Amino acid sequence: MELNPVPRLERPDGACELDPEAVWESFCKLLDEALQDAEINPDRINCIGISVQRNSLLLWDKKTSNPRTRVITWQDTRSLDLAKKLNHSFIFRSMKTAGHMLYWMTHQSRFKALASYHFKTALACIRLKYLLNEKPKLIDECRKGLLCYGCLETWLLWRLTGGKTFATDVSCASVTGMYDSFSRKWSRPILASLGIPANILPGVYPSSYYYGTVQNGPLGYSSNPSLSIPITGIIGDAQAATLTENCLSPFQAKLTLGTGMFLNLISGSRALALMNGFYPVIGWASGQAYFDSVPTFEIDSTSSSSESPSSVLSTSRSVHLDNLTYLVEGFYPHAGTLIDWLKSENIFSTYSELEEILYSGDQLGLDEKATRENIFYIPLLRNTLRNHQNTLVDEKLNRKSFYGPDGLVIGLDYSKSADKLLVARVFIESIAFCTKLMLENYRKQTRISPSILYVNGNVARSNWLLQRMSNTIGIPVERRGLEECSCLGAAIVAGVGAGLWPSFFAATDSLHKRLHSEANSLPSVDINDANLNKRNNKSNSHELYRRFMPESSEICISIKKRYHIWSHLRASYLPKTSTGLKLV
Repeated sequence: MELNPVPRLERPDGACELDPEAVWESFCKLLDEALQDAEINPDRINCIGISVQRNSLLLWDKKTSNPRTRVITWQDTRSLDLAKKLNHSFIFRSMKTAGHMLYWMTHQSRFKALASYHFKTALACIRLKYLLNEKPKLIDECRKGLLCYGCLETWLLWRLTGGKTFATDVSCASVTGMYDSFSRKWSRPILASLGIPANILPGVYPSSYYYGTVQNGPLGYSSNPSLSIPITGIIGDAQAATLTENCLSPFQAKLTLGTGMFLNLISGSRALALMNGFYPVIGWASGQAYFDSVPTFEIDSTSSSSESPSSVLSTSRSVHLDNLTYLVEGFYPHAGTLIDWLKSENIFSTYSELEEILYSGDQLGLDEKATRENIFYIPLLRNTLRNHQNTLVDEKLNRKSFYGPDGLVIGLDYSKSADKLLVARVFIESIAFCTKLMLENYRKQTRISPSILYVNGNVARSNWLLQRMSNTIGIPVERRGLEECSCLGAAIVAGVGAGLWPSFFAATDSLHKRLHSEANSLPSVDINDANLNKRNNKSNSHELYRRFMPESSEICISIKKRYHIWSHLRASYLPKTSTGLKLV
């Protein structure tokens, strides 16, 4: 089955949008192709599950279902200045201070989460606030109850059911920044601080749940409701991949390497609040629901925020959450974007060619050269690059540098063909370095280290990257023989919601028993001696740090710190010899 990517609409100001109708058309085409490839008739389909890119939002007309905005993706950074302003506002700082005090008094995790909360562009809530600020007419229509808000899962569900179901699931809601994962309700304090009307928000339900039947699209049977296919599962892509990897027990860890890097660690049946970039999210939940209890949204143009039904503000009281599982999530926005940039620069054309380039660098001693000449790739936000491009490097020191897709390359001018091999190398190894930082952050706060890291996603195809990652983080890294983990996760929650499996444990156990025999020849990395060498030369690492001296500014201090860490990590794995790959 061929991919049907939706073209992104990008602008220099940080905009990254999608056409909502193009998303729907691509979705319908995907359904058609899936049926053709599987060679089955629609009447053989028991149920449907949806897994989507999270936090990509839009507004649409409640009566006509016509989009009123484009889909603003999680990569859109136009709200960065707004996020900074709100984070430094008196009201928000007062909320965080109250969170610190309440946590000190009660030691409840929910107050610790409030104390560590901050707005960032990846959250749907801050981009929704930016959208409403930019288009004041929309806020008036929202207050009058004329518009619906939703991310991609809500939009596709609305279109599939012909506007009869206005809902999302707990996994997708928990990452929007305006949902309280502890009380499992939309957060009234956050909504009030942002001025977002509550009546535009969808109802929140379990991941495995009866959401209605397909009425539109290739599988729609509006003329014969008895043939309608039920939609029994919705889950976010990162959580779906975690579920597929059979990470169901506390302290198991999964890393998805797609467009960005999503590190998920299981915390069990209770939410765990951490600081410094980690936040609690809901992984999945199931609910016992009858087919006549589908969440519906009555179209009433006269409704207002004060008249919004209680189901809009919280999970329906009639639905009990079973098998509720919480995750801790860490995030870096740089992974697949690096691969795309290398390909656009004609450094490679296929993944196999990229692997050859990376392994050839081992023979050419490029690690030693990169360390000797202080060559690194340091990821940065696009807005940071745009706003500080004149202060990142001190030109007086004559340091070579150039800008990558989401960061700064130090020590190269990208003029020689040999430099292209180095560029590919330092780009890919930065993914391993970012993984190390996230795991170290988690370990310092919890004093717990996962025994193995499961990886998936398109970028995880690289055996060289997984070997480098294992050497860097000091634990085995395993890639199982599973393709399209998010799709399989959607199938799992849909199957549980339809009663095909009694639990998520039963579903994943059945899945892995079936697929492991088919995938036993795919490689995974298992490095027994991958603990980092603590005897590396710290004075040499400090020298690398000292020689990179950007001009004084807040962002440059961060760059210098990151550069120092990168130097330290590379020095730690250079003395090691690769133990190769094992076959599962």
